[in-house]
Amino acid sequence: MRLFLRLALLMLLLLSLVPAAGAADAERSYQQARDAYYKLQNSARKQLYRDQWQKVLDLFEKVYERYPNSGRADDALFMAAKTTAKLYNISRVKTDASQAVDLYRKTVQLHPKSSLSDDALLYAGTLLEENLADKPAAYLTYRQLVDQYPHGDMAGQAARRLERLAKYAPPPKKVVKTRVSKKSKADARPPAPTGAGSTQLSAVRFWSNPGYTRIVLDFSGKSDFSTHFLPPDQAREVPPRLYVDVSPAVLGPGMKDPTIVDDGLLRRIRTGHPEDRTVRVVLDLESISDYKVFPLEDPYRIVIDIAGSKLVDTAKLTVPEIKTLSVSSQDDIAKVLDQAPREKAPLHVPETSASTTLRKIVVDAGHGGRDPGAIGPGGTYEKNVTLALAKKLAKKLKSTLGCEVILTRSTDVFLPLEERTAIANKVGADLFISLHANANTSHKPYGIETYYLNFSKNDKAAAVAARENGTSLKQVSDLELILFDLMANSKINESSRLAAEIQKGLVTGLRRNYGQIKDLGVRQGPFYVLLGATMPSVLVETAFISNSREEKRLTSSKYQERAVDAIAQAVKHYAEANKMIAKR
Repeated sequence: MRLFLRLALLMLLLLSLVPAAGAADAERSYQQARDAYYKLQNSARKQLYRDQWQKVLDLFEKVYERYPNSGRADDALFMAAKTTAKLYNISRVKTDASQAVDLYRKTVQLHPKSSLSDDALLYAGTLLEENLADKPAAYLTYRQLVDQYPHGDMAGQAARRLERLAKYAPPPKKVVKTRVSKKSKADARPPAPTGAGSTQLSAVRFWSNPGYTRIVLDFSGKSDFSTHFLPPDQAREVPPRLYVDVSPAVLGPGMKDPTIVDDGLLRRIRTGHPEDRTVRVVLDLESISDYKVFPLEDPYRIVIDIAGSKLVDTAKLTVPEIKTLSVSSQDDIAKVLDQAPREKAPLHVPETSASTTLRKIVVDAGHGGRDPGAIGPGGTYEKNVTLALAKKLAKKLKSTLGCEVILTRSTDVFLPLEERTAIANKVGADLFISLHANANTSHKPYGIETYYLNFSKNDKAAAVAARENGTSLKQVSDLELILFDLMANSKINESSRLAAEIQKGLVTGLRRNYGQIKDLGVRQGPFYVLLGATMPSVLVETAFISNSREEKRLTSSKYQERAVDAIAQAVKHYAEANKMIAKR
């Protein structure tokens, strides 16, 4: 009898340990998945590959499928949805966004009492509203959040979004608070909107000359776009045209009037709606040898670079010209393009050798105006340091090389990053130098590094690019995907040589007068400010403004003079080596 009791007690003990063991396995599996997720977030390179995302998804799926009753099942399901949403941010494949919405909804359905359920509904609604352009469904999702979790920490945000999307609310007579049939739910959903609330084309800006024109389309949010080239029709005397279709999108106020450019390359810019919820921007061209179209983030805009066959009259281009489309009546362009064939433009890759003469250099003072850049521990603004350095460097280059030097800004004004490169291209510059001060979340890092445009070789370079671009690491990864189509014109070899000369010159020159000058080397990364430059171009991180010692140096007039003297001598060595000027 005693033996039987002992065996029974042992069985009960073992059975009681099974849930504990299962919980431990679930926790271990969840932490493994979580570690893989954050490791992926810290690698801009790995984020470019779908299989890396799938590995993380598989780990989270393993948790909620194998341990559905564990305390980590809701966490794993929520993180699977979050991972899929982040994958969409890079892939821009709509099915990824839809899958993320489904996973967020599944989190709520299977774990309605989870503290993550209101977060899941908010994120699902955001994807529906901003990425899938399904505002009626987004409204219903926010409504569910407010009704089901009125005291949740996401209820306030959902309520504000409901106000914004009030026009998409189902008709009152169809709203039923109790459970309703599938038929009544379908009846309660209004038809898709025909434009209200969609992403708007808010402005069209351009920098123009007979050999190069950059057009920037500003939008209120993200949308997909496609590019089409129409060759000239000599018989009908129709010029070549390039047009971009953006959908879903609508024209904002004052964006319906054609603008005459007539610069010898671009005749005019027209906008219209070829179909509902699609915006078309048409460029009527005089001539074209090459074009590039790419998006930029924060705020979202589409950049169009056009190269023509005509030479630039550099005497007339020392002052950058910026224009925006005017306000007037509708210009219906759909009929003009309905029957036109869609072909690729005959791409022309420019010569990659350096210019034979050094005539113009554009010096760019990083940040400015409402963008202060990094701020040092002593309160020094990067924008002020870069402007002081740029002005001194312009004088030094003029006296050392005898060439014309143009500043992108000479006062404390804000310039979009794409405008800085456009200025250099517009004036036909031979070199482009963008000056910056580095920064880190820690005050310990210090040193000098110089960048040129290319794929980032490590996560630190990607982090610098993200900071200078004013974007996230994810958006740096997006930009690297775009770079595949843009590298032909970026003069990588010349840019790397210029970067090497400047880096060597700065380190060597400053070490003569200062201790603790660390050489961080020449690096490469995807910087907006260098994107689309048609000449050798570099970004110079002159010191770490986040380091107290180097912050003091950056504010010192003597340090600034020595730094720009070193840069000027380096540019001279580069120009002599490339036979852009005669050796003296």
